[in-house]
Amino acid sequence: MSPMSAIQNQTISPFKREDVRSQKLEFMCRAASDLFNKNGYEATSLDEVAAVLSISKPSIYYYFKNKSELLLACYERTLDICEELLEMAKAENGSGLDQLSFFIENLIVLHCSNGSIAVVSDVDALPNEAKAGIRARSRALTEGLEGLAILGAKDGSIRPDLAPIITRFIMGGVNWIPKWHSDEGNLSPQEVAKAYLSFLTNGIGAS
Repeated sequence: MSPMSAIQNQTISPFKREDVRSQKLEFMCRAASDLFNKNGYEATSLDEVAAVLSISKPSIYYYFKNKSELLLACYERTLDICEELLEMAKAENGSGLDQLSFFIENLIVLHCSNGSIAVVSDVDALPNEAKAGIRARSRALTEGLEGLAILGAKDGSIRPDLAPIITRFIMGGVNWIPKWHSDEGNLSPQEVAKAYLSFLTNGIGAS
């Protein structure tokens, strides 16, 4: 039985309907994000999303008017997760590199397990009224990560010559992982994260 079917078969208390709705939306966004990341937005159909979830396409239309609205929900989920991770990273004790590594490691594990996190790239495909807000949140996230790199340059944990561009380099690599990582592969999400961090820190860590 698919996760969506399991939820639909539950006896739902009126006080828990919103929780169940959130679970359904989460399942849809995970499945859609995985397909968007691997195949691209244009090449992914709602029929494919429905097939992965073992539901009918009209079930998706109950929550979203079209594929563009589903993409928006995926991007909002991504930014919610990344913003929360960034705040957790900032609360970590340690250097700027330690905090940046915390963010990267946890993002990679999420990218590789339990449904991908959508890579925010096809902003032009979003509903017009949502584009500015998503771009603003994406810029703010980038600036927050750059702040960790700057902190690392100041505390001596990150090479200062790389601090201005390192977050874009890092996120480019992280965002490519869903293209090649497979659940059936030899490396677990945690192993992928550790390997990426090892490669990264040996390249940007101050000697």
